[in-house]
Amino acid sequence: MIQEFLQKTLPLDSSVTLKRSEIDSASNIAAVRSEAFEIISNSGETVGFVKAWEDAPSFRGYVHFDSDGNVIDWKVFQDRLQS
Repeated sequence: MIQEFLQKTLPLDSSVTLKRSEIDSASNIAAVRSEAFEIISNSGETVGFVKAWEDAPSFRGYVHFDSDGNVIDWKVFQDRLQS
């Protein structure tokens, strides 16, 4: 679910793909699901990283890093309940 969310919201061009990577589950908060991804170029080079989380379907976010670990973008999304 997180990967689909990233593919819709993370501004990546067609020359890169997301590859799921391992993260330290001991550092995660139990109620929050998180995943990490490498951003891989068509030539196979790692050009960045993304760490994303989902607390509920209505509260998600990500941090996008370049290949040196510098933050490029950080976004949080919260769906508003409509009455």
